[in-house]
This record gives sequence, structure tokens and C-alpha cells, in this order.
Amino acid sequence: MTPRTFVAVAAFAVALGALILLGVPVKATASGGQSVACGSGFHTDTSQAAHDANVNALTNAYAADAGAGWRLSDGTAGYRAACDSALSTRRGFGWGLLALGGIVLVGALVVRRPEQAGRPPAAAA
Repeated sequence: MTPRTFVAVAAFAVALGALILLGVPVKATASGGQSVACGSGFHTDTSQAAHDANVNALTNAYAADAGAGWRLSDGTAGYRAACDSALSTRRGFGWGLLALGGIVLVGALVVRRPEQAGRPPAAAA
């Protein structure tokens, strides 16, 4: 295997891995320890985070209405921020690796080395 072929195969593997990384679902964990689905690197879906935040707000409202002097909390208030952070990290790594793999792959397949002086040209078949 020539070095050019090795670089092309490695760059293709990095680009394919980046596409898989972007396609895998992202889960985030807020301060309460419970995880929530946030979508993938290609598509943001924070509906579960919004639902859990609404449930937490209603639970606190009912507790306050019932005369409880303190607010109940299960840690779901930070789900939106946790989703945004997890998606941002995944997209940063995924798109960066995809760009790097694509550029190196194109470079390995398209760019040719200049002919060296004193070296006979390859025979055309």
C-alpha cells in the first residue's frame, strides 16, 4: 500500500466516523442526574427537555399552591442548557472531523507530486 493510498483510506475513515458521530442521538444529563434526549448532530430535538422543564415548573407551582414553603426540585431546570452544551460539543467535533477528513481525502486523491528530475516518466499502458 502506497502512502497516498493509506492517507486516502485513513481520511475516508475519519470522514465516515464523523458522519456516524453526527448521526448518533445525543443525550444530556442535567444537575439532577436524569438524562434527556436532545436530537442528533444533524437535527435538534429539545421537546423532551421542554416537557421535563414544564413538568418541573408545574410540580413547583402545585407545591407552592398547597402551602409548601419550599420549592421542590428534581434538577430538570437545566435541561435546555445541558442539551445546548451537549449538541454544541458533538457538532464541534463532528463537523471539524468531517471537514478535516474531506480536505485530506481530496488532497490525497487529486493533488499529484511533481515529477522528479532524472526520474524517467511512467510508461503509459
